[in-house]
Amino acid sequence: MTAIPYTVERRPDTGVNNVKLGMWLFLASEAMLFAGLFSAYFMLRAGATEPWQPLRDHLGNAAGSTMVLIAGTAAFTAAAGTARARRVVPGYGGVQMFRYWLFASILFAISFCFFETGEHAGLFEHHRGPETSTQMAVYFLLTGVHLLHVAAGIVVSVWLMLTWPKTWRDAAPFIVNRLEAAALYWYFVDIVWLVLVVLFYVV
Repeated sequence: MTAIPYTVERRPDTGVNNVKLGMWLFLASEAMLFAGLFSAYFMLRAGATEPWQPLRDHLGNAAGSTMVLIAGTAAFTAAAGTARARRVVPGYGGVQMFRYWLFASILFAISFCFFETGEHAGLFEHHRGPETSTQMAVYFLLTGVHLLHVAAGIVVSVWLMLTWPKTWRDAAPFIVNRLEAAALYWYFVDIVWLVLVVLFYVV
């Protein structure tokens, strides 16, 4: 059995390297997961006896969560850009600037988690938990699954931030490759959240 080599060069047959190809395949499976959940949303909403009311009284909280999440992704992208420069120009700022950007990204993502758990707690306090209606059950399901994806991204970001300087010296292209693949994940998480905001807070 031949092992697939870890390379950062683009494959001629796919146009991307193995890591990014794996990430795109993973995101395709995640897209199918959310497609099933969104299908359930539309089917249940279309069959509801009472019209679903958007949570416009909580739109301000959703806007705050959105800005925090996008800021975190922007910081992660900046970390990937810094790492790419570090690879091209040896000694570019050491690894410290890369870590600063990743740390900022992690703080923004954690803030998003606090925003969302606070939002859920507030809905429970106003007796609007998942047991009160199908709409709220779907809301908690979809936002909860998304929140788990943000938490998973935080774990990956912490792992990348703690990359040893020796690893930078020995395998900087591999680190850059992992960062760029992880950035794709964060873009996906952002897109899903924007769809959720529209579905639950706007329409």
